[in-house]
Amino acid sequence: MRCLFLLLFFCNSIIYADSLHGVRSSFLLGDIWNDKTSTSLLYLSDSWSDAERKHHRGRLLNNGDTHIDMYVRAARGHLAGGKVDPNGDFLFRLRELRAEGLEPVLWLIPESKNGDHKESMDNHLAFIDKTVNSYDKESSAYVVCLECDEMFSSAEVNQMVRHAKSRTNKPIAVHLAPGVGGFKGDTSYYAEADYIFLQFGDHLTGDYVADTAMAVAMLKEALKLGKPVVANEYSLYSESAQAKALGDRLCAEGAVGTGNGRTVTFCGQRAAEVPKAYGSAALAVGVIAIALGATVYMQNDYTSVRTSNEEGVGMRYDTDGKVFLTYKLRW
Repeated sequence: MRCLFLLLFFCNSIIYADSLHGVRSSFLLGDIWNDKTSTSLLYLSDSWSDAERKHHRGRLLNNGDTHIDMYVRAARGHLAGGKVDPNGDFLFRLRELRAEGLEPVLWLIPESKNGDHKESMDNHLAFIDKTVNSYDKESSAYVVCLECDEMFSSAEVNQMVRHAKSRTNKPIAVHLAPGVGGFKGDTSYYAEADYIFLQFGDHLTGDYVADTAMAVAMLKEALKLGKPVVANEYSLYSESAQAKALGDRLCAEGAVGTGNGRTVTFCGQRAAEVPKAYGSAALAVGVIAIALGATVYMQNDYTSVRTSNEEGVGMRYDTDGKVFLTYKLRW
């Protein structure tokens, strides 16, 4: 029983990697210029009622989302969703979202029309500090800015990414104007980022969904940079069948997440995410195995421990990132 306790303790003590692989959000739901709750980016605006927030959460969850994209500041409020106060206290809102199954992804600087980018770099870095200090326990990741290339040089964006990384272990993403490297075609914007949040374009007019052939080609080009790519922006109507079909296709082509809807669950999740420090986990497995008189089996997609006579306690990590505990008791 002592060995069983050790194994249970180990299973409950695993530290999982901070990762956006598999992220699923729907940050655009329609006419963002006239429909107040059509974008999650403005979810933290004081202009939203509790009923509006609840309705919005329901739409995201009904669309299969696991994450929610939100501004933590937006000074001008030029969209129907209103302003987001940079000095607001959002802790309750973030905890409420997590309790309902939506992990917050915080966007630090909104699009250029809000004007927040005009502050000094010192102020931007201070705001990063404030946001991380206030919400890091509730945040799953950060995006430094929306369409960064329309407001900052690549050097400035990378400076902000480095600063954020010095304050948190959560993933940091960069989002640019449509195209790989944004409207400048400058891929150095992604140099320090953990993730590329790719905007495909061709989704604000016509059928409001990016052209499939264009999107697939753009994704493949981005993947050549060697960083994980989230297909972040490809449709204005994330609940539409067309948006979901494109999201599914982009997952199949190598994206590690989506921002405008999909139907498939799997989208880039990987077994290597399971323990944050796999070597330490393997060592712990080995120690337990010795205590049990067991054999350790290591393969590319899982690690298992079982007693040599197939009795007692066993454990396995599988490719879905699950930990299975098996046991046999005889008396």
